[in-house]
Amino acid sequence: MKVVGMIPARLQSSRLPEKALIDICGLPMVVHTCKRAMLSKSLDEVYLVTDSERIKEVGESYGINVIMTGTYHKTGSDRITEACKYVDCDIVVNVQGDEPLLNPKHVDAIVKPLLENSDIKISIGVTPYTKKNSHSDIKAVLDLDDNILYCSRNDLPSDARTPVDVMWKMCFIVPFRKAFLLEYASWAPTPLETIEFNEYLRVLEHGVKIKAVKIEDAKISVDTPEDLEIVRKLMAEDKIRFLYQDNQNK
Repeated sequence: MKVVGMIPARLQSSRLPEKALIDICGLPMVVHTCKRAMLSKSLDEVYLVTDSERIKEVGESYGINVIMTGTYHKTGSDRITEACKYVDCDIVVNVQGDEPLLNPKHVDAIVKPLLENSDIKISIGVTPYTKKNSHSDIKAVLDLDDNILYCSRNDLPSDARTPVDVMWKMCFIVPFRKAFLLEYASWAPTPLETIEFNEYLRVLEHGVKIKAVKIEDAKISVDTPEDLEIVRKLMAEDKIRFLYQDNQNK
């Protein structure tokens, strides 16, 4: 069974202009993400997927495989759907480009359910989370078999009656069976997806289960200038980066 990782990245970003190419400890952010994905034991190949010539040039200068796509995609899932049509594979793992502190072991853990159970079409990581009222982070509630029941930018579950100290935050390492990804991408946006600006609600609204994989110590993605400063501090002390970053950075 062939498993490929795809990192969608675009140049435009409202809160952090050109954030995919922002320098973090000597490397562009998206290069960190790709290089760390390449350390995963479960991924046979890794591709940077973009509509930007600048991102393509930067990726290729660091020895990263790049697939160019159209400029019309609204989501990362849409972008990798186009890209996976050019690649022979069974499972496509969507890894957001703004995850420069990606842990390769987390990728392996989240892919594992699809390798072990042919009935599972999609899985996602979830990690303990305590920050309240953060609308840039998507929280999830799980059923008794660790499938996603619902996910929202609001805090879940509600603490209106019972205190909730720890929630589950979704980590956007998302393996799809390729056949299901193509089917999912053919569906029109669904009502809750449109309200929440969360493409994975389209899966749930069609009655398909998303297997949740609990992981510890998942680091934050880069969505804001404040996130960037936190990530730069964490990267300076990070040991994984020395597995791919030498003194010349290339």
